[in-house]
This record gives sequence, C-alpha cells and structure tokens, in this order.
Amino acid sequence: MELSATGLGTGLDISGIVEQLVSAERQPTANRLNLQEARANAELSALGQFKSALSTFQVSLGNLTETENFQQRSVTVSDDTFFTATAESTAVPGIYEIEVTSLSAAHKLASAAIADATAPVGTGNLLVAIGGESTNIAIAEPANSLEDIRDAINGAPDNPGVRATIVHAQDGAHLIVTSAKTGAASEVSITASGGDGGLAVFDWDPVAETGNMTQVQAATDATAIVDGFTISASTNVIAGAIEGVTLDLQEAEIGTLTRLQVSLDKTAATQSVKQFVSGYNGLMATMSQLTAYDAEGGTAGALLGDATLRTVKSQLRRELSNVVTDTGASFRTLADIGITTKPDGQLELDDTKLTAAIDTNFDAVGVLFANTGNGIAVRMDGIVDAVLDTAGQIDTREGTLKERLDRIGDQRESLELRMESVRARLLRQFNAMDALVGQLNHTSSFLTQQLAQLPGFTKSK
Repeated sequence: MELSATGLGTGLDISGIVEQLVSAERQPTANRLNLQEARANAELSALGQFKSALSTFQVSLGNLTETENFQQRSVTVSDDTFFTATAESTAVPGIYEIEVTSLSAAHKLASAAIADATAPVGTGNLLVAIGGESTNIAIAEPANSLEDIRDAINGAPDNPGVRATIVHAQDGAHLIVTSAKTGAASEVSITASGGDGGLAVFDWDPVAETGNMTQVQAATDATAIVDGFTISASTNVIAGAIEGVTLDLQEAEIGTLTRLQVSLDKTAATQSVKQFVSGYNGLMATMSQLTAYDAEGGTAGALLGDATLRTVKSQLRRELSNVVTDTGASFRTLADIGITTKPDGQLELDDTKLTAAIDTNFDAVGVLFANTGNGIAVRMDGIVDAVLDTAGQIDTREGTLKERLDRIGDQRESLELRMESVRARLLRQFNAMDALVGQLNHTSSFLTQQLAQLPGFTKSK
C-alpha cells in the first residue's frame, strides 16, 4: 500500500478539510434518510400499539361473542365428599337432592396361586371377551409361563380391553385380569380350549359366575337417585341426567342426601360486560393518543389522519348505537342495559341498570351481545378480526414499512459508497495542489538563493 503524507507543501490539514467537505455533501441526503427512517419507525411503532390495543379489546369480547360463554351457570354442592358438578349454559337453575348409592367398578379376576411365574402353565387357546368383543390368544411352548401368558394378553393386537398383571403373594404368583372399562356391561369372560388342558385354570363365566378364577371385584354401574329418580351409568361421570349438568361421583353412601344448586352466574356475566366497557375505552384512548395533535407544540401523533384507524373507530362507534333485531329478547341496545357513550367517546356503565337487566332477564343480556349475525359483540369482533387478519390492513402496512426501512438501509450503503468516492477524489485533488505548492515554494527558495549571489544584489528589508 502506498504511503503519503498530506499538507507538507501548504501546511494545511488536508485530511480535516476533506472530511468536512465530505460531511457537508453527505448531510442533506443523510438528513433526508434519517427523517424518512424516523417517520417509518414511528409509524411502525404506532401500528404495533394500535394492533396490541385491538387484540386486548378482542380478548374482552371473548365471553360475549358466544351465548354459552356469557350465560354461564354456577353450581353449589352442599358436600363435595360424594360428588362434584359442572353446569353448561343450557342448565336450568334449580335445587336437586342427590343420593349416591354406588360407584362404578371395573371387573377384576385373579387366578389360583402358581408356584413359579416363569414355569410352564399349559398350552392351547384363551378366548378373552368383554362387552361383546373378544380375542383368541394362542399359547404354545416354550412361551407358556404365567409371564408369557400375561404378555400375550396385553400384546394381543385385537385385545378387547383387558389388562393382565402378576401379583406375587406368599402362596405364589397370581394372574390378575382387569377390564379397562368400568360398568356392568364390561364383564370379562375367559374360556380355555385345546392344548394340554393346563390353561383351564383361567376359565371364568361371568353369567354363571363360575370357573377356576376368583372374582376379586364385580363389574358394577354407578347409580344415583336424583329427586327420587334412579340414574345409572357405566362410569362415575353422569352427564345429562339433569339437563346441562355433569355429576362426577366420588363416594357412595346409601341414605345420605346431598344438595346441588344450579344458579345463573350473574357475577361472571357482570364481569364480562365490565371487561367489554374497559376494553373498548382502552382501545379508544390508544387511538386518540395515536391521532392527537398538539397545536402549541406543533407535534402530531404518528397515525394522525390514518385511514385504517379512522375507519375502525367509525365502524366500532356505529355498532354501539345499532339495534339488535329479530332476537325476541327484551334488550335491543346497549343503553337498555346501562351502557351509554360520553361526549369524549368513552363508554359509561350504570351498574344499577346493568344489575337490574341481568336480574330481570339474564339470558337476554347475553343475546344482545352474542346473537348470531347481529349481536353487538359478534359484529365488533368481526370488525377487529378483519383488521388483525394476517392478510389484513395492519399486517400489510407493517410489511410495506419494513420494506421501506430496508430500502433506506440500502440507500445508506449507496450513500457511503458514493462518499468514499468523493473522499478519494478530493484527497487526490488536494494532494495534487499540495504537491504543486510544495514545488513552487521549492523553486521560489532556489531562485531567491541564486539571486542573492549575484553582484550588486541587495536584499530588501
């Protein structure tokens, strides 16, 4: 690399002068790019805030867009020792007296003791059946020990739903066969045939309750008496005996009554409406901030005049005053349940009026928000969903802004390349001038010396 010293001829700081000239030439374009970048970033950040506020508002609509989410039911059980309960929106409020008389159980059988779980038991076929389904398992030497039989049952590709295990007791090993399902219809039957007859130790007929196996646990249904009516189920979960209510039985005790009360969950409904009001007000506050203009300071929000934001605000405000028709319900507008719009665009909730509406016609309040097609929350959710969609206006705008920022980055790189060229050109020009001045100074000094040596030359003072 060639080394050169600049400014020797003139004594000027050529490097400093060149950098100042380059900076002066760069500045207008750099300022323009900085301004474009700042505006794009500000708009991108504002869109992010707008998007976040819309998402938060959409969450507040969650329990209002489906009637079953709004019209929740609460359940109270006087003693959850015997059962717990849940209720859907279709459940009719009421009080029920329930007696749990039995729990469901899975059929379980145990073989007689066999001294060695690894010793041969016998050969032949085992027909294992449960609930109308069966599998035929072939047992042959040398895989005919108790352990082999256990594995053959569990590994049968068409196993009807039984599980085999081995319990090692003081008197020997016992094969335990258990139904994978509870209920009286899931009794296990085992029939041995063929072979050397050794598999007969596993015979069991559940109808006659006879065979060489021992019934450890009978297959039973769960039963409960609801207001004097007996209900049974194959599992300990009883659904539909009381419309919209599911009982999860925990313990049985004949003669003990437990009270179940199903009520309208007015607290949850009220909270859902309050969340809607709060979510809407939060969204409106964010949009006002993003479009605000400070006349005194001359500053404007990043989305002032933005068409997307203006359209969304207009659509949502229009929905507030729309009438929900064809519902057959008592309430048709938000004002009917105590929600009104203040002069600043924020919503105001009259707690007393909302409570009265929920007490008067609980389900009708839910219909006002969630009626299919024209419920207020349904329509608002549709507006927000369209804007937040991955192919919606905000995502499209964000994509455009990111592309703009990429182009600005490319322009910065091009600017720096051009400035390098300008810097190199100026350095060549200044260095050429510096060299020329150096030569002229050298020539001047030489001539001065020569003239001083001439006869009669007098140096001026």
